[in-house]
Amino acid sequence: MSPQQTQFSNRLRAAFEASQLEDGMNHPAERIIRKALRSPKNRQVLDWLKSFSLDEEHPDFAASVLRCLGRQTKPGTCSWRTELIRRALTTDDVEIRDAAVQAAESWDEEESANILKSHHEPEPWLREYILDVISDLGK
Repeated sequence: MSPQQTQFSNRLRAAFEASQLEDGMNHPAERIIRKALRSPKNRQVLDWLKSFSLDEEHPDFAASVLRCLGRQTKPGTCSWRTELIRRALTTDDVEIRDAAVQAAESWDEEESANILKSHHEPEPWLREYILDVISDLGK
């Protein structure tokens, strides 16, 4: 990890440690991510965020980053978001997969609905949530 990526990761980790990420509530990590996405290093930041979001060695951090990403107004390109959701759904960690579904729901794109339709979720509660999201995205 580059020094800049480590510093960015540490800022996000500190924000998550200082304040719990809750549904429907703004979180300081969202501002950190939003500001980084607006920087001239946007491409690099997207790579870092994808890496953080798919890190199964640190699933709590990965899921939190992915949830905060889902709260951003369509970061990156459609193909970037689609690939992130697709890869997150293939992880073994249910919290990362749940965060991916939340992001797909938030970004509200047909491509995301297609990914969710093709995903075979083993966890019953998450499978139900995915069906609800697919139904909502189809409207």
